[in-house]
Amino acid sequence: MSDLQDFLMDNFEEAEPIERRVSLGGKEKIMKFKPISAATGDEIRRSCRKTTFHKGQRLVETDQDAFVAKLIIETTTVPDFKSQELQQSWGVLGAENLLKAMKTKMKDGEYATFSNIVSEVNGYDKSMNDLVEEAKN
Repeated sequence: MSDLQDFLMDNFEEAEPIERRVSLGGKEKIMKFKPISAATGDEIRRSCRKTTFHKGQRLVETDQDAFVAKLIIETTTVPDFKSQELQQSWGVLGAENLLKAMKTKMKDGEYATFSNIVSEVNGYDKSMNDLVEEAKN
Protein backbone atom coordinates (compact mmCIF):
# COMPACT_ATOMS: atom_id res chain seq x y z
CA MET A 1 0.00 0.00 0.00
CA SER A 2 1.23 3.46 -0.81
CA ASP A 3 2.25 5.91 1.85
CA LEU A 4 0.31 9.18 2.04
CA GLN A 5 3.63 11.02 2.35
CA ASP A 6 4.42 10.18 -1.28
CA PHE A 7 1.51 12.34 -2.40
CA LEU A 8 2.19 15.47 -0.37
CA MET A 9 2.88 18.53 -2.50
CA ASP A 10 6.49 18.78 -1.34
CA ASN A 11 7.16 15.32 -2.77
CA PHE A 12 6.22 16.28 -6.32
CA GLU A 13 9.27 17.32 -8.32
CA GLU A 14 9.41 20.20 -10.77
CA ALA A 15 10.08 18.98 -14.31
CA GLU A 16 13.60 19.73 -15.51
CA PRO A 17 14.21 21.48 -18.85
CA ILE A 18 15.34 19.16 -21.64
CA GLU A 19 17.87 20.14 -24.30
CA ARG A 20 17.76 18.54 -27.76
CA ARG A 21 19.47 19.03 -31.10
CA VAL A 22 16.81 19.58 -33.75
CA SER A 23 17.20 20.09 -37.49
CA LEU A 24 15.03 23.03 -38.57
CA GLY A 25 15.32 25.00 -41.78
CA GLY A 26 18.10 22.69 -42.94
CA LYS A 27 20.37 23.45 -39.98
CA GLU A 28 20.83 21.74 -36.65
CA LYS A 29 19.86 23.91 -33.70
CA ILE A 30 20.01 23.40 -29.94
CA MET A 31 16.54 23.80 -28.49
CA LYS A 32 15.20 23.61 -24.95
CA PHE A 33 11.88 22.20 -23.81
CA LYS A 34 10.00 22.04 -20.54
CA PRO A 35 7.01 19.76 -20.03
CA ILE A 36 3.71 21.47 -19.35
CA SER A 37 1.48 20.57 -16.42
CA ALA A 38 -1.67 18.51 -16.89
CA ALA A 39 -3.68 21.62 -15.94
CA THR A 40 -2.03 23.62 -18.73
CA GLY A 41 -2.69 20.73 -21.12
CA ASP A 42 -6.38 20.85 -20.17
CA GLU A 43 -6.49 24.60 -20.84
CA ILE A 44 -4.88 24.15 -24.26
CA ARG A 45 -7.28 21.32 -25.17
CA ARG A 46 -10.31 23.41 -24.11
CA SER A 47 -9.08 26.35 -26.20
CA CYS A 48 -8.87 24.07 -29.26
CA ARG A 49 -12.37 22.61 -28.92
CA LYS A 50 -15.24 23.56 -31.13
CA THR A 51 -18.83 22.64 -30.31
CA THR A 52 -21.32 22.22 -33.13
CA PHE A 53 -24.84 20.89 -33.33
CA HIS A 54 -25.91 18.45 -36.01
CA LYS A 55 -29.46 17.09 -36.11
CA GLY A 56 -29.97 17.97 -32.47
CA GLN A 57 -26.75 16.28 -31.39
CA ARG A 58 -24.00 18.25 -29.69
CA LEU A 59 -20.64 17.44 -31.27
CA VAL A 60 -17.34 18.44 -29.67
CA GLU A 61 -14.29 18.39 -31.91
CA THR A 62 -10.69 19.17 -31.05
CA ASP A 63 -8.57 20.91 -33.68
CA GLN A 64 -5.47 18.70 -33.49
CA ASP A 65 -3.31 21.06 -35.57
CA ALA A 66 -4.11 23.97 -33.24
CA PHE A 67 -3.49 21.75 -30.20
CA VAL A 68 -0.06 20.67 -31.47
CA ALA A 69 0.89 24.27 -32.33
CA LYS A 70 -0.09 25.54 -28.87
CA LEU A 71 1.67 22.58 -27.24
CA ILE A 72 4.86 23.44 -29.17
CA ILE A 73 4.63 27.09 -28.13
CA GLU A 74 4.08 26.31 -24.44
CA THR A 75 6.68 23.52 -24.24
CA THR A 76 9.53 25.13 -26.20
CA THR A 77 11.61 27.50 -24.07
CA VAL A 78 14.44 28.08 -26.59
CA PRO A 79 13.49 29.64 -28.87
CA ASP A 80 10.84 31.55 -26.96
CA PHE A 81 7.95 31.86 -29.39
CA LYS A 82 6.50 34.65 -27.23
CA SER A 83 9.60 36.84 -27.68
CA GLN A 84 8.76 40.14 -29.35
CA GLU A 85 12.27 40.38 -30.76
CA LEU A 86 11.95 36.98 -32.44
CA GLN A 87 8.47 37.81 -33.74
CA GLN A 88 9.74 41.11 -35.16
CA SER A 89 12.62 39.37 -36.93
CA TRP A 90 10.05 37.21 -38.74
CA GLY A 91 7.70 40.16 -39.37
CA VAL A 92 4.79 38.72 -37.38
CA LEU A 93 2.85 39.39 -34.21
CA GLY A 94 1.98 36.56 -31.84
CA ALA A 95 3.50 33.21 -31.01
CA GLU A 96 1.15 31.22 -33.25
CA ASN A 97 1.90 33.46 -36.23
CA LEU A 98 5.63 33.07 -35.53
CA LEU A 99 5.34 29.29 -35.58
CA LYS A 100 3.39 29.48 -38.86
CA ALA A 101 6.08 31.72 -40.37
CA MET A 102 8.86 29.40 -39.20
CA LYS A 103 7.04 26.42 -40.72
CA THR A 104 7.39 28.06 -44.16
CA LYS A 105 11.17 27.61 -43.83
CA MET A 106 11.03 24.03 -42.49
CA LYS A 107 10.74 20.75 -44.32
CA ASP A 108 7.55 18.91 -43.44
CA GLY A 109 9.56 16.09 -41.87
CA GLU A 110 11.46 18.60 -39.72
CA TYR A 111 8.19 19.95 -38.33
CA ALA A 112 6.96 16.39 -37.72
CA THR A 113 10.16 15.58 -35.81
CA PHE A 114 9.85 18.84 -33.85
CA SER A 115 6.25 18.07 -32.86
CA ASN A 116 7.21 14.47 -31.96
CA ILE A 117 9.93 15.76 -29.62
CA VAL A 118 7.39 18.05 -27.94
CA SER A 119 4.96 15.14 -27.57
CA GLU A 120 7.71 12.96 -26.11
CA VAL A 121 8.79 15.69 -23.64
CA ASN A 122 5.19 15.89 -22.42
CA GLY A 123 4.82 12.12 -22.01
CA TYR A 124 2.56 11.53 -25.02
CA ASP A 125 5.09 9.20 -26.63
CA LYS A 126 3.80 6.05 -24.97
CA SER A 127 0.97 4.10 -26.51
CA MET A 128 -1.77 2.58 -24.39
CA ASN A 129 -0.15 -0.84 -24.93
CA ASP A 130 3.16 0.49 -23.54
CA LEU A 131 1.37 1.85 -20.48
CA VAL A 132 -0.45 -1.47 -19.91
CA GLU A 133 2.87 -3.36 -20.12
CA GLU A 134 4.47 -0.94 -17.63
CA ALA A 135 1.55 -1.42 -15.24
CA LYS A 136 1.92 -5.21 -15.45
CA ASN A 137 5.58 -5.02 -14.43
